[in-house]
Amino acid sequence: MGPAHAVAAAATSVATHTTRNRSPHVRLFLAVVLTASLPACATKVSAATPTAATCVSEIGPGIPPPASPPAKQPGFHAAWWGQSGYMRLCPGERATATLAYYNSGSLGWVSGRLGEVAYLGTWNGEPGQDRPSILGGDGQLGSPATGWPRYDRVAAQPAPYIAPGQIAWFQFAVQAPTVPGTYQLYVRPLIEGARWMEDIGVYWQVVVLNPDGTVPAPTPLDPIGMTFQVDAGVAARDIAEVHQGVQHASGFLDSFAGGARRSASTVHVYVGDASQRYCCLTTGDSFEIVTSNVAWASPSAAAVDTWTADTERVELAAHEYIHLWQYAVGGRSCMIGVRWISEGMAESFAYRSLIADGLIPAANLDTFTKRQLRTPRSATGAAASARARSGTPLSRRRSARRPTRSTRASSSSARSTFARARFANSRPPPAPATAGPRGPVSSRRRGSA
Repeated sequence: MGPAHAVAAAATSVATHTTRNRSPHVRLFLAVVLTASLPACATKVSAATPTAATCVSEIGPGIPPPASPPAKQPGFHAAWWGQSGYMRLCPGERATATLAYYNSGSLGWVSGRLGEVAYLGTWNGEPGQDRPSILGGDGQLGSPATGWPRYDRVAAQPAPYIAPGQIAWFQFAVQAPTVPGTYQLYVRPLIEGARWMEDIGVYWQVVVLNPDGTVPAPTPLDPIGMTFQVDAGVAARDIAEVHQGVQHASGFLDSFAGGARRSASTVHVYVGDASQRYCCLTTGDSFEIVTSNVAWASPSAAAVDTWTADTERVELAAHEYIHLWQYAVGGRSCMIGVRWISEGMAESFAYRSLIADGLIPAANLDTFTKRQLRTPRSATGAAASARARSGTPLSRRRSARRPTRSTRASSSSARSTFARARFANSRPPPAPATAGPRGPVSSRRRGSA
């Protein structure tokens, strides 16, 4: 089934909590659709936190170097020269990895001398150039304190001097996150204060096992065509959860909806301030995540009997990637019309991608859906509740049927804007509030100022 047919077929697969203002019969139908069953070198490991006795970490075979060294070049240059194997770690465990680089330049690498000392730095795609990783660091920006020189410098050269033609064996520690899944650490060598060196595209893969030692469902790498723009100051956890959401959603689309998006798109992740109304906003071929927004920092859909805040943030990113896919398949025409189709499809697919990959038990989604049906509320009511708690003005839902002047002027082509309201899941319904003016297609609840 192709993507265009998948859109038509999935029009009835929607999320219930985006349709509070519909009749109970419609909400019940949507709940049933949403919760339908799915197609179904030396390395050492040390425990950083206690894990289940049945979980045993393992390290794969090392990856050998090329058959022959590359030709030397003038200046500072490096070439990948092998590494220890990929890891399967129990939650919270640490492992020491080895990565070798051949000095293929004409200049030596000198420890402790700015402009001549070699490091491994974090690189694109995950977590991004000079950005913190959830797999290791120095404790800054949410990175685990695993002994790296800095949160964005994975390792320093192992010897005082690495001459041209010699091999540097960089070693560094990684720590498995507590959430099972597949994580990547992209690295690139550099001469601090001078230049980045080759090779581009070297990454480390860490699979975090389930507490019982079983291997979680594999997730793909970031989809082709996706560019991540991560601003300075974003925490390691937020970077990882945005990548995880995109990866789970793209894998789901590949398996069940005819294929993920392959055309160029951008994700912008930044801390933001009180001026950003939404945590998560899709506009045409890009979406943004504002990590300081309360709807991202403390998502209300998380609960003790459903899923954690970390899992809900992964779902938020997955939801926005589904909107990118919708836009690639149908453009603006796919984004306007019946609201529960465009928003509900993104909500349904995002949650179902997490069920398919084992992050959410199907029974927990049933619990969440039933709670929403017992406590129906409109988006306006949910926003009014948020306003009462935080003292902020009421967030507005606006329709994409007639784009605002600023939206029309922002691009020569039609662009559809999405965000979605997050609904409280354990509070009594507030008093009815007056609905706001119409404008972009949907909105996620605005955080407090």
